[in-house]
Amino acid sequence: MGAKIYRFGDFELDVAKHQLRSISKVNAIEPQVFKLLNLLIENRDRVVTKDEIIEVIWNGRAISDAAVTSRIRSARAAIGDDGRTQRWIKTRHGVGFRFVGNVTII
Repeated sequence: MGAKIYRFGDFELDVAKHQLRSISKVNAIEPQVFKLLNLLIENRDRVVTKDEIIEVIWNGRAISDAAVTSRIRSARAAIGDDGRTQRWIKTRHGVGFRFVGNVTII
């Protein structure tokens, strides 16, 4: 099976091309934000802990909570979400984050 493309709403996350697209337009996002979206979408059946995010995005290096929060904010902004509406990425306070949108793999 080839590389995955995750479709949700008006967006596609193309794993092989490392691209986030919306309605046939490529949205420029930072590599860490792409990795974060991919991590959350691939594990959408559960809450991803902050420790898991740090392990995957920063290879386990010691970073501040503000760095994680900044990347979550950037990921939300890239897909038209925010901390108030949490349409795509839900915060589970004290636990982690979960991608809650309907996803189709193409």
